[in-house]
Amino acid sequence: MIKIETFDEYKRLVLLGEKRNAFSYQLLEELVRVDCDKDLVITNEGPVFSAGLDLSIFLQSKDAVLDYLFKVHKLVKKLIDCRGRTIAYLSGNVYGFGVEFLYFVDYVVAPREDVKFSLQGVNFGVFPPYTVALGRHLFGYGHLRIMLSREFDAKEAFQFGIVSQIGQLDLGRLFKPPTYLLDFISARRWLGAVVDDAVPYLYRLAEVGTREETRQRIRKFLGK
Repeated sequence: MIKIETFDEYKRLVLLGEKRNAFSYQLLEELVRVDCDKDLVITNEGPVFSAGLDLSIFLQSKDAVLDYLFKVHKLVKKLIDCRGRTIAYLSGNVYGFGVEFLYFVDYVVAPREDVKFSLQGVNFGVFPPYTVALGRHLFGYGHLRIMLSREFDAKEAFQFGIVSQIGQLDLGRLFKPPTYLLDFISARRWLGAVVDDAVPYLYRLAEVGTREETRQRIRKFLGK
């Protein structure tokens, strides 16, 4: 699922490409256990940074879906609370919750303008809960209209503020503040005050995500 490499000043966490790096129960549990007291660079192997939520979960009971979504929420809150900086380097396209995951890290690098981003779960009835709940804090109205309507590329994601840089990651270019400053200069920490606004939408997602029409769309997409 993941590989962690430790260097002097940071750790490198690699998503290894299993199930296109969808956030399965196992992946969520592994990520929640990762120590992020020092700077953490998160990247991927394979063509997809993350396929987003594990859609097969929505074929299970509503209670199972809620349990899963609150594990996702636990990961989000862990990212917000990391003591070190978190940096995502996108060696592949990003889908669904993979896009939302990026809202909660400090810096996002896409190596090319043609890296694709998509909240395509809306096509199946699986809406992006953190975009719906927190989008007004993060993006302009016009940007949200695009994000919730179609695929977009890294150039657009840079304009929206999801991507911080297009090009190669050079950690030497980034500031190196002492960790005690991150409590109040890290933009992601500010989200801690509003992140639980997403909780009602997790319940709503569990409801609409287990409707039969949604499940039929998911089965068709998964080939089941």
